[in-house]
Amino acid sequence: MVRETWGSRVGFVAASIGSAVGLGNIWMFPMRAGLYGGAAFLVPYLVLLFTVGVVGLTVEWTLGRSTKGGPIEAFAKALPGGKYLGILVNIIMIMIFAFYSLVLGWILRYFIATLTGELTKANPGAFFDALAFSKEALLWQFIVIAITIGIVAMGVQKGIERANKIMMPALFVLLIMLTIRSITLPNAYEGLKFYLLPDWSKMMSGKTWMIALSQMFFSLSVLGTTMVVYGSYLKESDDIPLSAIATAFGDTAVAVTAGFLIFPAVFSFGVEPTAGPGLVFVTLPMVFQKMPGGILFGMLFFLLLIFAGLSSTVSMLEVYVDSAITKLNMSRKNASVLLGLATFIVGAPSALSPSYFDWIANISTVYIGPLGALIAALALIRLGIEKAHEELRKGALIEVPEAWKPWVKYLYPIVIIVIYISQFVLG
Repeated sequence: MVRETWGSRVGFVAASIGSAVGLGNIWMFPMRAGLYGGAAFLVPYLVLLFTVGVVGLTVEWTLGRSTKGGPIEAFAKALPGGKYLGILVNIIMIMIFAFYSLVLGWILRYFIATLTGELTKANPGAFFDALAFSKEALLWQFIVIAITIGIVAMGVQKGIERANKIMMPALFVLLIMLTIRSITLPNAYEGLKFYLLPDWSKMMSGKTWMIALSQMFFSLSVLGTTMVVYGSYLKESDDIPLSAIATAFGDTAVAVTAGFLIFPAVFSFGVEPTAGPGLVFVTLPMVFQKMPGGILFGMLFFLLLIFAGLSSTVSMLEVYVDSAITKLNMSRKNASVLLGLATFIVGAPSALSPSYFDWIANISTVYIGPLGALIAALALIRLGIEKAHEELRKGALIEVPEAWKPWVKYLYPIVIIVIYISQFVLG
């Protein structure tokens, strides 16, 4: 079977940023920043991004390209019992897609409510409470999964790549416009202080650094899954180092800007920054209700947030669809439909139970997700760090420093292990 490839470097970077940029940036990042002290969360996140995240992208893309396979194929070639580790991270990706599709379903419902004018007349808090965990949410979750199935079934170039080339630039432009409006709201200064001036005592918590690490890995899709698959579609002429920098920069620009959008509005309207999962769904509608042209801005924002979310759900489903294609010889269409429906079965309880939602989200993104990044690093090391360095240099327009080798072989896995353990030891 001939393996699909990306049509262009731009298409690959757009798809990678599309995988990274999504609800993790605009919903989960502000939510976790609010819960863990604003700047006290932002600073660890940025430190880990530049010391760990960019390296993680090069690790997973290099592993994917050198083995020409997703996590099951790549881990099996490198590690004893690697096949089963690959199956494990595939299961974790199913869990991530399962809860993520529910949140994107909420977004879809908000878009419809904005389009019809329903949201402009409703109390945002009451509207979210009625929707969040209900039978109606189950319906919107199913619709999101069905749309994702349709895109993945179309393939790499015609489906995934083409969609992301359109969706990502539009999201950046609108996010900046909305942020400018947010920071001009009354009392916005207090929100900026919360977001930019860290409480150093909160920053010393191992839990804060662990959540920042898990958020960074989740946001960049560095979990030993998606980026390994995307790397397997790379040609030898494709530039991995610059693509990693561009992807990390694009992803982080959206996340950080989302904080500048959310927190000034939070303090302006008297909403607690620790409001949790409903933060975006309560705060942003308040902004839209007060700003000139708010209905139009709200409609476009939620539409583009749907696109951003879909770019991520597509990459999630692609992980285990690729495994089914390569390991079970299934057609792309059949694999997309069957595995998409399996994801709905796993995720359906999250639409009705907040405790199940919290459990599946924490297990997949905090407690096990980062271990996927560690497994991918160990797999690349086992294949040979010299060979990996040579693979990384293929197609690279910038010189890859020799320091990359000891960083990946020693420091990168140690950082993951230390921070992972610290959440249990330090709290």
